[in-house]
Amino acid sequence: MTIVESLTWANNKLKDQSNVDAPMLDAQLLLAKVLDVSKNYLFTHFSQELTEAQFDRFELLTERRRHHEPLAYIVGWKEFYNRPFKVSNFVLIPRPDTETLIDEAKRLSAGAKDALFIDIGTGRGAIAVTLAAETRLPVLAVDVSSEALVIAEQNARLHEVADRVTFLHGSLIDPIKPEMTKSLGEVIICANLPYLTSRQLGMAPNEVRDYEPALALDGGVDGLDIYNEFFRQLAARRLDFPKKLTVLIEIDPDQRDSAPRLIQQYFPQTETQCVDDLSHRPRVVVTAI
Repeated sequence: MTIVESLTWANNKLKDQSNVDAPMLDAQLLLAKVLDVSKNYLFTHFSQELTEAQFDRFELLTERRRHHEPLAYIVGWKEFYNRPFKVSNFVLIPRPDTETLIDEAKRLSAGAKDALFIDIGTGRGAIAVTLAAETRLPVLAVDVSSEALVIAEQNARLHEVADRVTFLHGSLIDPIKPEMTKSLGEVIICANLPYLTSRQLGMAPNEVRDYEPALALDGGVDGLDIYNEFFRQLAARRLDFPKKLTVLIEIDPDQRDSAPRLIQQYFPQTETQCVDDLSHRPRVVVTAI
């Protein structure tokens, strides 16, 4: 088969048998993966013949996509903040909504001196690596999954910020020692922790429910179980951080009221601000504690 014939075959298979949102785009990205070329290459080589081995592999990847395995896991990467990030089924696929957290963190850190970012629940490292690349400030990145940290470290090297990002294995703020933070002028903590309710996860599309790690998604009955533990730890160790400490958390829009109430249980005097994403939905809660 030629490139154009292969793309037409895959497009029809995905469209008719799996109902994916963008079957032709998916087919193009899968074939580019098989041929190890850019997507644009396909448009100028429509008549190129695939070898039998190439088509067999293309057929296998198309079948995986037909069963709703996320495209990012199949091709091994996903773009975030205009950068490609390696992903595997040990980590969540980065979402555009999280770019709101990056924008707000950049705004808060503008002109900061003697400052440090901490990325709690770094996963594939998209937040930590992006902040290090965009601001050139140092970052501590923490995750409970050693498999996720392997991917995150690869992304740090890929984007040439490995010298500015320190990866720590552990739960929430447990692995952060006072000597890492206390003497600094400012710390900005970013946390994109599990915030789906268990019910939401159970009703999520197959691509999410069956393939992405539940550990990184399930926030319990109200979606705030992990955030509750995070703020409990932070309240117990507040003196280990500098006076100027800002926390940004990503939330589900339905948690616009409940997330600030949770924060104020542990920090009664703090004020919170909710920042909307590009779809004008509440997405990031910011608080100085």
